[in-house]
Amino acid sequence: MTYRRTRDRSPQTSVLGRASLALLLALAIVVAATLVAPSPAAASEEGPAGLTAAVTPAAITYPGSAVISGEGAPPGATLLLFARPAGRPDWPTGPVSSATATTAGAYRFSKVKPSVTTEYRVEVRDGDPPAQAEVRLRVRPRVTASFPAGLWLGGSVRLSGRVEPAHPGGSVTIERRVAGVWEPLVTGVTLDGASRFAHPWKPEEFGFYRLRARMEADDDHDAGASASRQVVVNRPNAHRVPMRFAHYIVIVRHEYRLYYYERGVMVRRFEVALGRPGYATPLGRYRIYGKRKPGGGALGACVMFYRRRGGIAIHGTNEPWLIRRPAPRRYSHGCARMLNSQALWLYARVPVGTRVHNLR
Repeated sequence: MTYRRTRDRSPQTSVLGRASLALLLALAIVVAATLVAPSPAAASEEGPAGLTAAVTPAAITYPGSAVISGEGAPPGATLLLFARPAGRPDWPTGPVSSATATTAGAYRFSKVKPSVTTEYRVEVRDGDPPAQAEVRLRVRPRVTASFPAGLWLGGSVRLSGRVEPAHPGGSVTIERRVAGVWEPLVTGVTLDGASRFAHPWKPEEFGFYRLRARMEADDDHDAGASASRQVVVNRPNAHRVPMRFAHYIVIVRHEYRLYYYERGVMVRRFEVALGRPGYATPLGRYRIYGKRKPGGGALGACVMFYRRRGGIAIHGTNEPWLIRRPAPRRYSHGCARMLNSQALWLYARVPVGTRVHNLR
C-alpha cells in the first residue's frame, strides 16, 4: 500500500491567511476612494458647510436699526433676506433685501429697521445644496414722557407722553422708583387715537419722585419704557423755595432779615443790616460767585459775593452794634451785613453757586 504525504493545514495557518486577505481588501478600498475623491477646491464649491446668521443688537427701540451678518456662504454667492412678523406661520415669497458674499464667505445686511418684532431668514439658493439660517430681532416701542420738574404739595400736574409705533387703545403705567425698584404709581392710562396719553396727578406727600412711563409687552413688541425723570414735590414754605436746591438764601428787605434754606426747609434766620438811602440792596435772583475769609475791614470775618456790579455781597462787620439795633437798619452800600459769628456759620455751609433771592 502506498501513502501520499499531505500539506499541514492547521487552524492557525487558516486564520492568518484570512487576515491577510482582509488587509489587502481594505487597502484596495482606500486606494480606490482616493482616486475618485474630489479635490478640496471642488468640495468648497459644492455648497456652504454651515451658513450662520447673527443680529446686532438683539433688540432695538423703535425706530432703531440693527445689522444681520454671518459667514459660511459660497464666495460671491447672492444671499436673500426674508422677513415675517414674529409668530406668523408663513414666509413671504419675496425677499426684503439681498447681499453678496465676500471671497471669505461673509455677508452683511445693514440698517434693518422693523417696526415690530420680526423673524428673518437668510437664504443661499445658488449653492449646492441651498442653505438658510434664521434669527429674530426684538423691537421695543418708543415711549416718551413729559413730566414737570416740580410742583408744590397740594397742587396737581398732568403726566403725559406718547408711544410709537401707534398703539391706539393700549395703555401705559406710570411707575415710581422706590429703593431701587420700579413700582406702579398710576395704572391703566389709556392711549388715544394718536397713541398719546395724559393723566392728572396730585401727590399726597412732598419729596423726590423718580418717574417713568412703561408699556407692557404684547404680541408685536417687547416691553418699553421712557427715560426717567425726577419730579420734586415741594414742601410749602414761606418763600416758596424749591426743594431741589441743597442751599438757598433769601433776603427780605423790609424785614431786614436773611433766611437760609436747605432742600426747601428753613434752617436758620438772621438779623442783617442792608443798604442805606441811595445804596439800596438790589432785588432779584443771583448766585454766589466768590468767597473770601477773612473779609477785612468793614467786611468783617468773611465775605460771600453775589452781584459783580457794585461788588454786592453778604459779609461780616466791624460794627456789630449796628446789627443789634432794631429795624430799619440802613447802614451798608447795598450789602447784607451780619454778625461775624453768624457770617462764619453761613460761610461754612454755602458753596460758590448758591442762589441768593432778594425780595422787597
